[in-house]
Amino acid sequence: METKRIVMTSTFFPPYHLGGDATHVRMLKDELQGQGHEVHVLHSLDAFLLKSSGEMPASSPDPTVHAVSGPLGKWSARGTYLTGRNRRAEKELERLVAEIRPNWVHHHNVSLLGAGMLRDRGVPNIYTAHDYWLACPRSDLMYRGRATCERRSCTSCSLASGRPPQIWRAWREDGMVRPLRAVIAPSRFMASKLKRFLDVDATMLPNFAPRPAERKVRASPGEHFSFLGVLERSKGLDIVLDAFSRKEVKAELHVMGRGSLEQEVRRAERETGGRISYKGFISGPPLWDEMASSIALLAPSVGNENSPLACIEALSRGLPLIVSERGGLPELVQEPACGLVSALEPEALTRSVNRLAEDPGLVRRLSEGAFIRYERYHSPERYLASYLSLCEKVTK
Repeated sequence: METKRIVMTSTFFPPYHLGGDATHVRMLKDELQGQGHEVHVLHSLDAFLLKSSGEMPASSPDPTVHAVSGPLGKWSARGTYLTGRNRRAEKELERLVAEIRPNWVHHHNVSLLGAGMLRDRGVPNIYTAHDYWLACPRSDLMYRGRATCERRSCTSCSLASGRPPQIWRAWREDGMVRPLRAVIAPSRFMASKLKRFLDVDATMLPNFAPRPAERKVRASPGEHFSFLGVLERSKGLDIVLDAFSRKEVKAELHVMGRGSLEQEVRRAERETGGRISYKGFISGPPLWDEMASSIALLAPSVGNENSPLACIEALSRGLPLIVSERGGLPELVQEPACGLVSALEPEALTRSVNRLAEDPGLVRRLSEGAFIRYERYHSPERYLASYLSLCEKVTK
């Protein structure tokens, strides 16, 4: 394939980011550039200011990364949420399209760049649904934050969630979807919801994670379980702590990350005499050295997770998963079996944990399944081939 020019839009982009969707954009940019394609990314500094309570991180200059900020800072991002428009971002995208003349524009999470980013600008538009923003003002498809949405009651849900309703959706939602030549869904669950709520036929393309430097078959089935991510109830961490605080649990738990439940984790560490151990926030090689001694990674999210990067990274290293029944998570432990699905209650999670802790042979089989699933669905090579084939088809 001849080299392509691509513009990507994303509300967040490293180092100005808080989640896996921004990391996915960076990884995709790196992979495409590694194949010789020219890739530019447009993102919002105002959104980072709104969502982050910390200082602005240092960033090295990159002429292919274009940050947008308005004179009102985080208030500009709030205005985008309320109106669905960000004139400054739209003008910058128009400038990039005119200057770079891309073969396509690939939109990712544009919630705080505005729905106006998706307008037809004479270049094929492609969109990846990292979350449910196309159909849901909360972006998580959770009615009032408690259960999966089954009907469109967005105004009452927004008010109950403490958010102002996005009135602009009533007359602009169809206009968001119509200009899109292709919509990518990282999970079958996401694809089914886009079809149900928006009548969009999405292409299912599972997310990828970088290939480890070398494949290491784990020498032992592991010594403890791991929880990795933001320390919040939405991730099911309170259920995890409840389960591992019980005497019948036959394994230790290591918790890694930051969030509002940090003090609860520390308290559980004291009350269990260290059976629950808080490791803080770690990344890179130290993180995966820690994970190498795990029996399984726990991802019992309460919300409708789509395709968490941490889970895919775990699979790439042969680490089985214990996931909840929500969203696209059950798909990650299938084809072949590489983990367990647990109901969202401490008793059920306890049974799943003990099942793996007591059966090293099962852990080894699931570990081998994790390697197979990664190669079959989540390798960079597979993703890039499918992605470029799709883009080539819709841009002809």
